[in-house]
Formats: sequence, C-alpha cells, structure tokens
Amino acid sequence: MSDLNRHKAAIVLDFGGTTIKLGLIQQGHLLAQSTVPARSVGGLLPRLGDVRNAVLDLLGQAGLSLGDCFGVGIALPGIVDPERFTLLSINEKYADAIGFAFNTWAEEAFGLPIVMENDARAALLGEISYGTAKGESNAVLMIFGTGIGTAAIMNGKIVRGRHLQAGILGGHFVTDVNGSICNCGNIGCIEAQASHWSIQGWLSKQAGYANSILAKEPEMGYRQVIEASQTGDPLAVFAMQHLYKHWTSGIVNLIHAYDPEVVILSGGLMKSKDIVLPVLTQRVLEQAWTPWGQVRFLVAEDPNASVLLGLSHLLERGNKYDFV
Repeated sequence: MSDLNRHKAAIVLDFGGTTIKLGLIQQGHLLAQSTVPARSVGGLLPRLGDVRNAVLDLLGQAGLSLGDCFGVGIALPGIVDPERFTLLSINEKYADAIGFAFNTWAEEAFGLPIVMENDARAALLGEISYGTAKGESNAVLMIFGTGIGTAAIMNGKIVRGRHLQAGILGGHFVTDVNGSICNCGNIGCIEAQASHWSIQGWLSKQAGYANSILAKEPEMGYRQVIEASQTGDPLAVFAMQHLYKHWTSGIVNLIHAYDPEVVILSGGLMKSKDIVLPVLTQRVLEQAWTPWGQVRFLVAEDPNASVLLGLSHLLERGNKYDFV
C-alpha cells in the first residue's frame, strides 16, 4: 500500500444472496457500514444504481468523499476471475452478472480501481489479516450466509486452483447421496440439506410440521429454528440434529481435504455461537481423522464484516497475494 493511500478508505461491497453489505474501511478499521436488499433473483444490474447511491450516502455519513477513497473491493458468492474482474459462474442469483465488467462499472460509478474475489475467500483473508485468525497460515473457513461458502489457506497460500474454484465449493460437498436436489444440479449437497435457503423446504416435508411453532413463522432461517429448539419444540429439536449432522460432515471434509490447523466459522449463524459452537466442535473432533492433534475452532469477531475486511486487505496489497 502506497503512503499516498495509507490514510484513505476502501469502499467494500459484499453482494450476498439476501443483503448487499457495504463498508468503508481504513487500515483494518471499519469506519461505517450499511446494507441494501439484494433481490438477487432479479439480477445484479438493476441493483447497481441503488448500491452506488448507498455508497455515496455512507460516505456522507462518515464525512468522506470519493476523493478520500483509494479503491473498491467487490465480493460475490460464485466463481470469480480476479484478474479479469468478472464473474464466471453462479447459482440461482445475479445471473446477469456473469461476464459483466465490474471494473468498468466501478470506474464509471466511483472513478476508482477495483479488486474482486469470491466472498468466502475474502472472508478468510479478512480473518487471517485482521480478525480472529490473524497470522494463521493453515486454515479453512466455513461461512453461513444465504448459502454455505468455504475457503482454504495452505502454507500461507490461498487455495484458488487452475479453474479458480478450488476451496470454495465446500458447500457442495455431498453429505446425503439420497438427499435433495441442489441449485448447482447435484444431489445431496450440504447447501441443499442444511443452508439458510434450503431449511424451509426441508422442514415443510417433515411429519409434525403443521403442529410446530415453526409453521407459524412468516420467515424461516437458522435463527428461527435455533430459537424454537430452545423452547423444546420437537420438530425444531429434530431439525437442529439434522443441521448439525450436515454441518459436521462438511467441516470434517474440509479438514480431510486441506489439512488445516484452524477451522474458522463466520456468517449469520455465528450470532448463535454459544449454542452452536460447543456441539459442532465436539462432533467434528470425534469424527475428523487428525493423528497429529486437534484442530482449533475460531469464530469471526464480527461475522458480518469478515468479507469486507478481506476485500480491504486485498486492496491494500494491490491485489497481490500468494495463491495456489
């Protein structure tokens, strides 16, 4: 990072499936943040005007202008080409963003250069650079958003792979060969069994759903299931066991694939870490094959900021990082 930019802020945008998170970050410090609805099924291009306006509003609230910023970081939940500033593939959301020239948009909207990365990789970079896993060089991350994202770092190198999809498809590890069809086209993926977007469909097929307090919820996600399970609702308790089984399998698969010393958990689910983490830790340690010892579990200090911090770090480094 040049001395000229050291005291400037990064504009960072996390295009999630449910919300688009915006932030202003200066040397690892989150100066301001806000969100706008994603409406991701309707595409990305119709949202860009609102995103630009929200960024300008956020700058105003922070007492800053575009002249006080040195770049824009963009993350998406798909396969991203960081060198060409474009999205290669994505499922069920922002379909119109594939092939879109994000660098051209950022130049026209803000007059600034950009970096781009998959959202889970950005979250991992955020946690090992500024967050709970600062300094770790062998780690995996699982982030629970609308879907389930993953990323890995091995011997200090972020895992990307030849086709830019290595490490990030852990949400599509198969945990039930007879399970539900996933948005990706496969059968029995973790996302199709135990993600925020899939839990409503799974619950509605279960015996006793009509008599569960969950049937009365206007919206359904992790929070509602966890809260209902704490009241002793039979279906919610059963649902939590279902979720734990698939989350555990996914994390164990990540450990076996990437040989980490640390497992980092982030995303909205971690707002309930006091309930979820002890169960997940115990089950993973029981099932993972790690004769060298036990992996450590870390939770993002601010689960909503992991991606934003990672994008800021990439901007500060001029998009230069060791990848494999």
